[in-house]
Amino acid sequence: MKLKIKNHFILFIIFFGFITLSCAYYNILFNAKKSYRSGIEIIQKEPEKETHPQADKYFEATIDKCWKLIEIYSDKSKYADDALLYIIKSEFYLRKYAQAKSHANQFLLKYPKSDLIPEVNLWYGKLLLKDKQFDEGKDYLFRVINFASQSRLKAEAYYELGNLAYENKNYPEAIQYFEKALNEKTDKQYSAFIHFYLGESYFQQKQYKEAIKLYRKVEKFSPSLDIEYRTNFNLGKSYAELQEYNNALITFRKMLTAPRFKNFLSFINNEIATIYYRQKKIDEAVELYRSIVREKVSNAGTAQASLNLARIFEYDFKNIDSAVYYYGEVKKIFAKFENLEFAEDKFYFLSELKKLKDNISRDRTLVFKYENDRYFRDSLQTVQLEDSLFRLYNKPSTLPTDTALNKIDTSSYLYKKNIHQLDSLVKAISDSLVLLENDTTRIKILEDSLKKINFYLQLKTPKKEIPVERRKISQIKEDLKISEYQLAEFFLLQTQEYDSAIVRYKKFLSIYSDSVLIPKAIYSLYYIYSQPGYEDSVQRDSLANLLTTKYPNSPFARKLLMKEGDSKTETVSDSLEALGHSLFLKAEESYFSNDLQQALRLYKQVAALDSNLIWSVKAQLARAWIFENDLKNIDSALAAYNEIKTKFNQQEYLTYASMKVKPPPETLTSNTAVTADSAGAPPGIRDTVLASTSIEQISNQPLPLQVATTSLPPISKIKEYREWRRNRLTKN
Repeated sequence: MKLKIKNHFILFIIFFGFITLSCAYYNILFNAKKSYRSGIEIIQKEPEKETHPQADKYFEATIDKCWKLIEIYSDKSKYADDALLYIIKSEFYLRKYAQAKSHANQFLLKYPKSDLIPEVNLWYGKLLLKDKQFDEGKDYLFRVINFASQSRLKAEAYYELGNLAYENKNYPEAIQYFEKALNEKTDKQYSAFIHFYLGESYFQQKQYKEAIKLYRKVEKFSPSLDIEYRTNFNLGKSYAELQEYNNALITFRKMLTAPRFKNFLSFINNEIATIYYRQKKIDEAVELYRSIVREKVSNAGTAQASLNLARIFEYDFKNIDSAVYYYGEVKKIFAKFENLEFAEDKFYFLSELKKLKDNISRDRTLVFKYENDRYFRDSLQTVQLEDSLFRLYNKPSTLPTDTALNKIDTSSYLYKKNIHQLDSLVKAISDSLVLLENDTTRIKILEDSLKKINFYLQLKTPKKEIPVERRKISQIKEDLKISEYQLAEFFLLQTQEYDSAIVRYKKFLSIYSDSVLIPKAIYSLYYIYSQPGYEDSVQRDSLANLLTTKYPNSPFARKLLMKEGDSKTETVSDSLEALGHSLFLKAEESYFSNDLQQALRLYKQVAALDSNLIWSVKAQLARAWIFENDLKNIDSALAAYNEIKTKFNQQEYLTYASMKVKPPPETLTSNTAVTADSAGAPPGIRDTVLASTSIEQISNQPLPLQVATTSLPPISKIKEYREWRRNRLTKN
């Protein structure tokens, strides 16, 4: 009897130990699965993020627990295959694809009879797709579809195949796979994904009605925040594309009221503003776009609002100033914006147009007032004369920093009337002071009044100082002439707006009959009248005759004569080349006389002559160098280098200008070689600037320069540097 009781006790102990061991064994796996689910929940809440640090911690914990289970109970235990599968899945989400792929391969070799083989095939297929082994990956996914008994796994395999086709923009094939996935049993999360991407596939093919049907089904599957947002967003866009604007606005406004979408407000409001624009409610659209930009939220939605505003101002309002501003804001708002390059191109393009028009408007006004307003003419001449004297003796000017024109229209009736009234008031107060010689109280009141008048006058004075207009009238007229010509050339070369170019060229020809640019203007018109849609043989022949008879020595007449086979043109001198060389020498003289403003103006004239002329591109490079190194005006320097890229054709200079506008390298070694070019030699007749760029950086694209062999003083010592350059030019 005792022996029987003892045997029962031993069996009980063994059974209890087995139960305890199994519980501990299962408890580790249970906790591992729990950790894995926690990581998945975090990803599902914020699937738009590329990384999820908190989720990564859960996946790391899952891996640790699973390895612990295998180490304690061996890889032949009951749940070892479960543990290894969770390791594979966790490594996938940790983006450790190579490790996950290796473990999946081990699983298939070690547990060929496991019930989990179909699921491992699914994950192995996903890993192969991540590794861009598309054929092998698809093969494993088809194994799941053909051999798995679980409908859930088949649905996931179809989804992966559909997603691959979607990413490759093969939308019909994607639709086929997604629809097959819907025929299988799936959990809510996968159903939401499948319905969304099926809707997206129709949306991308502009089949908006079908897309709407699928988008409206997504909500019932409790989608993640990202899928819910994208579904509603594209649902609204689909309505808008079908011109069902009321439904679109209802959808977007409903999204605005949902706190969970607070991070997407700029995107949603941007779409509402776009609907206003499509409804011809342009003022409402502009106001909403502006409110988005004012929020200064750094994302693609705000950047798109700024871009849309710029387009409206450019095309609808013809307001170049505002268009330039909003195109420029795009990069400041969001530097990773997908349309940033387009916005920057537009910014530089319209900035150039704006600058030309502003220069023309300013100089036209100056010339008109100089010729018609005696008061303005006298005041301008006086200011320029006194300023020149101060500059001559290297003394700081005590003159006001604005001319009569820049500050206020002194010739206007209203201005003179106000000044007269103010003078009368001051005189009356002064007279009162004399009459009230002994009345100290009233005198004090009047003195206070004078102080108040002076105080309010100071408040009205502009705080921003405007530079004195130092150009003489002859130079202003010359600059106006160049700007008028450049505007015509802008329409011809930059925009190919031939109608605008024709108007500008003809206006230029009618006003400036004595300009050296006349032959080029005539040739440009000849070219336009030869283009498809603008062919006019009468105009073309008339222009050709005018060019060859009145300007036979010009390079443009030579071009026409060469077309006609005139061999005499080989001996014709190139007057444009000579003119460019001559003006360039004058600019050099001004530069070494320390008259930077005159040098810049002369270089500008040379740069405007002809984009194919070597002196023109050298002059433009000289302007860029002066802005960069003498005036320390980086914005103007970048604009000048960008003009080289957009206007000129000489490849070596284009390469150098492109390098200058690129962001500088993070570090340069201290022993980088420095030469005349790398130290920033000023633009000369025999050499061109390679400012602040080491010779190693441009060794693959050398400029046609003569590199100095004498020692070069540091660029920081500008006086010694000028002396070195002057001596070098004299020797040569």
